[in-house]
Amino acid sequence: MGVKLKIFFLATALSASLHAAGKVPLIPAAEWRMIRQIAVNYDLNEDATWLLAAIRRHENGRPGLEFGVGGPMNSGHKAHRYRDGVKSFYVQGYWAAGTVRKHYRGDIVAFGRRYNPANAAQWSTSVSSLVARLKSENGGKLPGTRPEKRDVPLP
Repeated sequence: MGVKLKIFFLATALSASLHAAGKVPLIPAAEWRMIRQIAVNYDLNEDATWLLAAIRRHENGRPGLEFGVGGPMNSGHKAHRYRDGVKSFYVQGYWAAGTVRKHYRGDIVAFGRRYNPANAAQWSTSVSSLVARLKSENGGKLPGTRPEKRDVPLP
């Protein structure tokens, strides 16, 4: 096993133990509600919803880059144009969910080559780990209740 991979796994284990000790959820309840709404609106199954949540946690971007979609602020990419937290989260989430729906077939490694081609192997390993951690943290059940499909008015 390479040094970089060992460091990655140690960092993942340390992060997991810190979250467990502090009881700080990987994804706050408010974001889970938005992720669940996005997943329902895009007809994502449970497996794809876990992936979408793991993408959010992995990318962990600021407003305008929550799911890592698009280029720099004001780049012209339609998914990356808002500094407003809620509007930006939904727009970013919709783009990510669309990519998940269109390209995810149950293989995170193959999907990683599409979502993050420059670092596909590392990205896929990290996201796979996050899916497992999110499931463990939530007892294997998606948190909250499944919302009804609805349009989300963007501010």
